[in-house]
Amino acid sequence: MESNENFTLSPSDSNQQQRDKVQIESDRNRTVIAVAEGEIVERFGNASAEYIKSYRGVDNETGQRFAKGLADIAKHKVNPDYATQNIKQQAGYSAEIATTGRDNAEAIINGDTVRTIRSDDLKEYGRNHNVVDRVKIQDGVIVEGSQSQMKFVGDRDQLLKNIAKDDGKFSRYRGVKLELPSEQYEGAAEHCRQQAADLRQKAIKAEAAGKQNVADKLRREAENYDQLAGNVCDSGLTTRQAIFYREHPRIATAVDIARTSHRAGIEGAKTGAAVGSAISLVVNIFNIAQQKKTLGEAAEDIAVDTAKAAVVGYGTAFAGSAIKAGLQQSEKQALRSIAGTSAPALVVNICLSLGVSIKRYVNNEIDEAQLLHEIGEKGAGMLSSGMMAALGQVAIPIPVVGAAIGGMIGYTLSSIFYQSALEAARGAALSRARLAQIRAVETEARACIAQQQALLDEFIAREIPQLHKDTQRLFKAISGEAGNIDDLAFAVNDFATLLGIQLQFQTMSEFEDFMDSDKPLIL
Repeated sequence: MESNENFTLSPSDSNQQQRDKVQIESDRNRTVIAVAEGEIVERFGNASAEYIKSYRGVDNETGQRFAKGLADIAKHKVNPDYATQNIKQQAGYSAEIATTGRDNAEAIINGDTVRTIRSDDLKEYGRNHNVVDRVKIQDGVIVEGSQSQMKFVGDRDQLLKNIAKDDGKFSRYRGVKLELPSEQYEGAAEHCRQQAADLRQKAIKAEAAGKQNVADKLRREAENYDQLAGNVCDSGLTTRQAIFYREHPRIATAVDIARTSHRAGIEGAKTGAAVGSAISLVVNIFNIAQQKKTLGEAAEDIAVDTAKAAVVGYGTAFAGSAIKAGLQQSEKQALRSIAGTSAPALVVNICLSLGVSIKRYVNNEIDEAQLLHEIGEKGAGMLSSGMMAALGQVAIPIPVVGAAIGGMIGYTLSSIFYQSALEAARGAALSRARLAQIRAVETEARACIAQQQALLDEFIAREIPQLHKDTQRLFKAISGEAGNIDDLAFAVNDFATLLGIQLQFQTMSEFEDFMDSDKPLIL
């Protein structure tokens, strides 16, 4: 049976399809930006994880436990009578831990393989080493000359004097780097050089006075100051910041993560703008070629798309790096495993995409089935984008490019496959419904056929033997076996009656009477 029905979309359905298409394109572009920023999220996320390690005093990723964490220092007892002094002393330990985390985070961001470790966490030095507080390591080997002592004291000049003097109480710190609070580092080297020059002037006077031993001692101290001028360095923290780490370690750690995430966001904005503008450029060039847009309209759209992509890029890198840091240092193995996937980079896109769908559902623009349909499609698209981004990066080992191309292909293919699967599912469901109707009709038809066949069988069983008998008798009459014409006429009339026909003449005499009359012949 052929159907002549024509199916057309209503204007509302057409508009909805157009909105869905725009939404899919928007999701795809955001996903491409997200996967293109995978390296940024990975790098800055690893960097922020260093702050969490410094706070907790444990690396959950490797299982390593450190001597102290910022949270541990914050629990140290304070004598109420010497509270200020105790806090400043403990702030020095907090400064060691905080700057170690900061240095390692910076090294990760810059791609440097050198790591800074507190001497308390190295078996070569043991706990509470009296000279070295921190040291740099590369490939498991201590970098010679990287040993340093960190000193947060009230009087910088007195500290330097105690190191430079021949019999100074801190003379053991000579030859190692001396890390000072940022506000004390400024002018420290100049002070050392000035002290060295003054001591040499005094040595000349002492020598002139015949005090050679005094002159020699002054010159040694001058050399010590010269050495200090080359060894003093900035710890990267002020005394006030070190105290803040001691008193508010959780907030200070959050600030460090936020600052690093902001840097990630800046990098992400650049990548997002580059990817977004490239996609928009291709799309708008095509629209210009198709005469759907003018050059001015295309230029305006490219600028808008680039700005939007930069915002998405910033948010993706900012949130993604912070989330990755938390997942990476989670106590649960399952969450640490997620940190190694593209999930942190996609989290902002997931929120934006699903947020649009949920908003449409709340506003009654779509029903539950359509909500689940959109969530399923977007989830499948993001998952395949992450997979294809990894393959794209392998196939095209150029930062960003391979991941971006792979992500775009992945999301597009996934959308096509998902839509095809849904259409197939709808077709299968529709086919099942039609098949059920056809089977019902078929069952009814078979019952009718069976009934008619039974009636036919009954008729054949009853009538065929009689028909056969009368046919044989007719053939005998025709062949002359009947004996006379009246027997033939009877046989013919009887057979005609069997077939449901009544002949006009039953006997020969009736035919002769008809011939003598004026009656009409009925055929």
